[in-house]
Formats: sequence, structure tokens, C-alpha cells
Amino acid sequence: MAAVRCPTIVGRRAELTALRSSLAAARLARGSTVVLSGRPGIGKSRLAREAAAAARAWQVPVLVGRAVEAGAGTAFRPLAEALLGGLRRRPEPDDPALAPFRPALGRLVPQWREAERADDSLVVLGEAVLRLLAALAADTGLLLVIEDLHWSDAETLAVLEYVADNLAGERVLLVVTTRDDPGPASALVRSLAARGAATVHRLGPLDADEVAEMARACRADVGADLAAVLDGRAGGVPLFVEELLAAEDPGSHVPDGLADLLAGRVATLPAPARRCLDAAAVLGERFDWRLLPAVTALPDADVADALRAAVGAGIVETTRDDGFRFHHALGRDAVLAAMLPPDRAELARRALTAVEAAHPGLEGTWCDVAADLALRGGDTARAAAVLVEAGRRNLARGALGSAESVLGRARELAGEDSTEIDELLSRTLVLAGKTAAAVVVTTRMIDRLRADGAAAARVATAELRLAEAHTTAGDWAAAEQHLDRARRLTSDPELRLQIAATGARVALDDSRFDDARRLAHEALDGADAAPDVRCAALTVLGRIARRDDPAAAEELFTRARRTAEAAGLPVAAARAAEELAIGDVQESLRVDRLSEARARAAALGDVGVVAVLDLQAAAIHNSRWEAEAAVAAAERCIAASRRFRLATLPKGLVLGAVAHDYLADRATSDAWLDEALALAPDDTHLRGEVSGARAYRAIAAADDTRALALLDEAMASFAARPNEVTGSPVVGCWLLVRTALDPARPPGPPDPITNRWNRGLARFADAVVLGRAGNARAAVAAFDDADAILREPVPVGWFRLQARRIVAGAALADGWGDPAVWAAQDLPVLEARGLDRSAAALRGIMRRAGVAVPRRGRGDAEVPQPLRALGVTSRETDVLLLVAEGCGNREIAERLFLSPRTVEKHVERLLAKTGSQRRAELVAAATRLLGP
Repeated sequence: MAAVRCPTIVGRRAELTALRSSLAAARLARGSTVVLSGRPGIGKSRLAREAAAAARAWQVPVLVGRAVEAGAGTAFRPLAEALLGGLRRRPEPDDPALAPFRPALGRLVPQWREAERADDSLVVLGEAVLRLLAALAADTGLLLVIEDLHWSDAETLAVLEYVADNLAGERVLLVVTTRDDPGPASALVRSLAARGAATVHRLGPLDADEVAEMARACRADVGADLAAVLDGRAGGVPLFVEELLAAEDPGSHVPDGLADLLAGRVATLPAPARRCLDAAAVLGERFDWRLLPAVTALPDADVADALRAAVGAGIVETTRDDGFRFHHALGRDAVLAAMLPPDRAELARRALTAVEAAHPGLEGTWCDVAADLALRGGDTARAAAVLVEAGRRNLARGALGSAESVLGRARELAGEDSTEIDELLSRTLVLAGKTAAAVVVTTRMIDRLRADGAAAARVATAELRLAEAHTTAGDWAAAEQHLDRARRLTSDPELRLQIAATGARVALDDSRFDDARRLAHEALDGADAAPDVRCAALTVLGRIARRDDPAAAEELFTRARRTAEAAGLPVAAARAAEELAIGDVQESLRVDRLSEARARAAALGDVGVVAVLDLQAAAIHNSRWEAEAAVAAAERCIAASRRFRLATLPKGLVLGAVAHDYLADRATSDAWLDEALALAPDDTHLRGEVSGARAYRAIAAADDTRALALLDEAMASFAARPNEVTGSPVVGCWLLVRTALDPARPPGPPDPITNRWNRGLARFADAVVLGRAGNARAAVAAFDDADAILREPVPVGWFRLQARRIVAGAALADGWGDPAVWAAQDLPVLEARGLDRSAAALRGIMRRAGVAVPRRGRGDAEVPQPLRALGVTSRETDVLLLVAEGCGNREIAERLFLSPRTVEKHVERLLAKTGSQRRAELVAAATRLLGP
């Protein structure tokens, strides 16, 4: 019986309406992403085709790309297919804004490829794809369909994530189909949905009435009995309903499951068609029909007739690119399962020969296809060799996740004969920061090399890899031990320079700055230094320079990035970009640049760099007084550090503890600080950070004497093992608190201070010293300077307000400035944040200054000028501050001692006065109008 296809969509009215609405919105420059998720055969692709049909009816161009199972180790396959198809059918867009991105797009569009290597950044590629889509959309709009996302590689997922995050304002609708099985694609879908960057429709099975409706739409003669059979056997899966309806006897003669159903259909085909179908199944779900004559030894005409018969039977269908594919992935599996093992192996061997003849370089996905065919043909050695080549290619282009996957599979196949694979896998794991796995693989490799009597240079290289792994894990003693072994084993100049570069990093992390500088220059100045060695040395020198010369550090990191990009070293380029981002955010406190660097590292699979950037994000969010975001970043860092045994774990716990203190969660804060100390009991720098974290709690409680004692402990710990201590706010807090509380001995900074928060805190200390000396005008100028440093361009919120409180107390005692005014300005913010003791200290300053002190909750807070211009009252300002904190009406009522109904009225008036339609808009307006 001919294939059955339901002419209408049943049971998906809501999803179809949503797709059409999203398409209409995209035509009005309100682009979005829609994900269709569910198990195989549930109707995801059918809905995507309906969206495409609606788009074409509206004269909206449609681009379609599909990930394939065999392409799991190859990057960007679905994107390349979609863009190539789009450009094949229309003129190339003539958009000046697209010109700078054509080199990046050359990674996907061969005709735009340039001799000079394009930027390997996935962020740049994501922006390039976004701009190309926008150019293709023009004024009419565009639909991009990506099917089978669950088979996509990590690099494609990263680019699609960037596109989905930035579609708002574009005339593009992105529709994605994916299975809901656990995996990277499902994780991405959850992440996009959580932050509102995608709408997810999870398709469930049809109910009994919908199965009956679908069946009757396919065949008018379907009665209640047959409908019941279909409901019981199809499990609500539309594909199974169609396939069962195509069978002659769905109730008795067709066995349960799609495999048996297809076996019956296959049996009705002519022998040449069955032979072609078997060969096609061996080649893959989507197969190149041009290979079939060589695989089957059939003439071209017979192959064409066979494919025509398979299409007629509903087993195979044509694709938009004039190719062929099985109607469903399970259909291919059913054909394979029905074959006898000897027949399957013989066809796989013939198919491998045909693939290698047609694609001698095994470019792109053919490498993976060849490996699969070798396995099916029983040639595990050949399969392993092909997978090793795929891993080598992925490693060369920085796709660490894909490289690890295929190399791991290759090693399983190779068994004991896997030294070459282990060398590649060791390099991949070290670059990815997966230290525990790297140590296991590399130690095993060294043992085998020694047992086999391998050349000393190979053993030395392996010892170097092991040293790099231990460095990332923070075990510097072990790293030095393996570096010493590597030095003793080789006199090769190039390898010794690599050892020097790694030694420089170990020395820097171990606070031996002179050794680090010497070794970095040795590696950098060597005549035989490879580009990756120069990048590593420049990065070490940049980190040293960042302690006292940010401009020099930026120049060194920029050199490292350019060197890496010129040499085609994407991982080294990403790490240089990481250092540039860290230096930038310490001044600007901009988290977007950290996010860009993190996305780049994550796309490469460099979990070590991702953990470091999450650590930096936690520090920045703490400085911005964004406790929830800081906790989230710290938790990401902590989770990765535990899993991969990274050196970032103790510091991640400390920064997370500070954030939990901001949230008044002292139990978690104490537990995390205790764990950090237990993990690194001999790390005096970490001990100083823990003392500093506890000092912050004392400062928040306005217990400055207790805070000073803890800060003194912290500085003593820092002095015991000098490190980049000027990067910690502990230093600035110590300078200010000691200056304010110890008039006889104002301290000086222990090192040059370069970052913004410590510069601001140190300048506040200058104001105290000047005011105490009687130079009131200079003291006020210093106060204003300090306040501006901590306020612009992004406020260093918590530290700024606590510093103003401490300085206000000193100014009142020494008779300069306007301490009562400063206290009045900050009081409502501290009260709204729940810092009652700090707020009480400000009230005390106002009382001692003879200024009327507003009673808490009476609405006497000063109204900022932008709010006064809108007619917002003091009481409404109190409410608005808490709305901005995300508090609900009941919580606001409890904190301001009001009734929930009164708060509701205040919120209604605030909505009207600020022109906001919803509470979310009011929060945004509050952030803008309240200021720092």
C-alpha cells in the first residue's frame, strides 16, 4: 500500500497558531526563537514544514538546515546547509554592514572563504550569521529552520545560542526541532527558555480522539474499531499512526513497532530496491545516492528505479537539496536490524571503499561516516584511525569538546594500542582544563612510553603535559616535579622553550614573580619559540604587569591574542581574550565582556577558562552588589571546579560566601568559608581573603573595630605570601578602616593599586587624612573624587556606601564636609537593602550633627530629582526602592510597616507616574530613575 500522509495537522492547533504569530511578529522586526521538542515521530518536523509553508505563502524566504547523527564530530553542519541553500536560490546580499563579517562567514560559505585566516571567535561568527540572516530577511522577513538539534555539535549550539539571544529587533524567526533526550541541546533549550530567549513547545502524544481524527483525515473508511487499534498501537505518535494506516492489516498482520512494520514494506520491494535500501541504510539516515551504484554494483538506471520504489513505499523521501533520506530515523534502524550481520558488514566495507574513493580527504562529515562504516564492516583499526584523524582536525580548530568525544571513542576501539590517541587526548584534556581526566590519561601514557622504550622527547612532552594539568589543578609542587623530569629528558631547544613557558606559569601562580618573569622572557626570546609558546609567555608577562601597569598588561595580552590568531590557535586566542576581559572588567565592571569571553571559551570546550571567568563574574557581581547573580556565578565555578579538580574551587567558595552574606545567609557563608580553608590550609593568600570576607560582615554591622582586626589579619596573611593582593577589595578596605580608626598611624598601600574599587577606597582614605589635617577643601575634593571613582561607569555599590558611612563618621569628628547630608542620601538605600546596623550608624551621624532623623518607614527619605520631577513622594520612593529589589507587595508591607492594600495603591500610582504598564517595566524604570 502506498505511503499515507495526513493532509492536516491534528492536535497541534495551539502550537501552529503560536508559530504563525511568531512569523508575523518577525515580519514586523520582532524576531524570536521557537523550539519544537519531543520524541521521534511526534510531529516536530511536520510543524516546522507548516511554518515554512506559511512563510512561503507570505513571500517570506525559508532556509532549512539539519544536523545529522553521523556529523556529531563536525562543526557547523546545519548552519552551513541552511545558508548555502539560501544563497543558492537568491542573489548575494549587498549590505555594507555585512562586509566586515564575510571572512568569518567563510567558515560556513565556501565562496566567501579568504586566504587569510578568519577570526575563530564563535561570538564573531554568531554576529556574522545574525547579520547575514538580517540581510537576507531585508524588509520581507526570514524563516530559519534548524532540524534535529540534538545531533548538533557544540560549536553549532554556541552560534545558535548567540543568534537566539540577539534576534529581538530582527525580521527573523528561528524554528528549531529537537528531541527532548538529555544532552547539550536540551541543556541549551532549557537555558534559552529560562532567560526568555526562546519559546519551547514540547509536543506530547495525541489522545484517543485526536488519533481517530487524524486517521479519518487520512482515510475516510476508518471506523471506531480501527481507530481504537491505532490508538493502542501507535502510542499517540503521529508517525506511527501514518505508518500503521499504510499497512494492510494494522491490527494483526503488522507486528508491534515501526521496525516490523517497515520490514513488511521492505519485503514488497523488488530485489534491486531492497539492495539499494540496505546500502542506503548503511550509509546513513541522509545518504548520497551517487554512492549507491558503487556500493550495490547496480547500474545507475537500476538504482534510480530502486529509489523510486522506495519513495513510493514511503520508506525514503527526497530532500530539498535533491538528495534522499529515510522518512524517519527509526526507519533506517529498522532496515539495518532486518539485515543479516554478514550482509551488513559486507555492504559497510563496500560503502567505505566508495566513500574513500569519492572523498579521498574525508572532509567534513565524511570522516565520521567512514568511521561508522569501518565499525560496521568489522575493521576497528580503520575506524579508530579515521576517528583519530577527526579528533586531530577538531583539536586543530579548537573544537575541544568534539575532539574529546571522537578521540575517546577511538581509544575504546584501539584498546592497548593507543599511545598516539592518548597523546592527542592528553593535549585535548589539558587544553580543556579537565585536569583529573588529563592526569589519568597522561600518567597512563607515560607508563606505556617508558615500558615501550619510547624516545626521550616523547616522554618529556608527556611529562610537560602532566605538569600543565597539575598547574591548572593548583598543585604547583607536582607541576614543578614533572617539569624537572621533562628538563632532564630533553635537550631539544623547542621543547625546552615549551618547558620554560609552562614553568613561568607555575612560578607566577606560586607567587615567585622573579622566576616567572625570567622564564617567560627565556621562552619569549628563544629563536625556536613556537607561536603557542610565545602566547603563553606573553600571557604570563601580562599578568605580572597587570599588578602595577594595566596599559602594559593590555598591550601584552593583545600581542598574545594577535599571535594566536595569526597562527590559527583558537584556544590560545580565547585565553588571551579572557585576560583582556578580566583587565577590562576590573575597571569598567561590565559583565557583557566577561560573558563574551566565557561564551567563546565554552564553545571551545575550555572548562578551565570558563571556571576562571565565572570566578571573575562572581567578583564583579559582588562589587556591583548583585548578590543573586554573584551566587549563580560562584555556583557555576564551584560545580566545574569540583568536577574537573580545578584550582578555582577555594576562591569560588570565598566569593560565593561573600554573596551569601549580602543575602543575610550567614549559615551558608560560614560553611563555604570553612570549606575553602579546609581545601587549602597552607594558602596564606586564601586565608587573607577569608579574613577579609568576615571583615565585610563586620563592616555591614557597623562594627568597624572588629572589621579592622580581621583586616589586619588579612593583610598579615597577604604579606606572608605576596600575590596579586591589590586586586582584592580587602586592601582598600584595610587602608580606609585603619586610616579612620587609627589617626596616629595612617597606613600606605602595600603595593601600587590599579583597580577601580581599591583606587576609590584609597582616595576615601586620603580624604580622611586631609580632613584630619585641617585641609577641609582638599578633603571634600578627595571625597568627591573617591565617590566618582566608585560610582562611574558602574557603581561599586556595597563598598561605596560603606566607605561613605565610614568617612562621614570621620568627617563629623574632624569638622569638615557634609556628613549629615551624605548620611541622609544613603540612609534609604541601606534601609531598603535591609542593612539595618549600617543604617542605624547613619542615623547616629545625623543625630550627632543635629539633623532631624526620619523615623523608619515614615516616608521621609530624600526623593531623587528625576523622581521629584514625576511627582513621586517620599513614601512612594520607599516603596519604589523595594520594588527595584524585586520584593512583592506583602514583603514591602512588612518591611515598611504598611498594609498590603496601601502598598498596592502606592505601586499603582508609581506605575502611572513612571508610565509603566507592568511591574517588570516599573523595576526597569526604578533602576534608571533612582540612580546609584
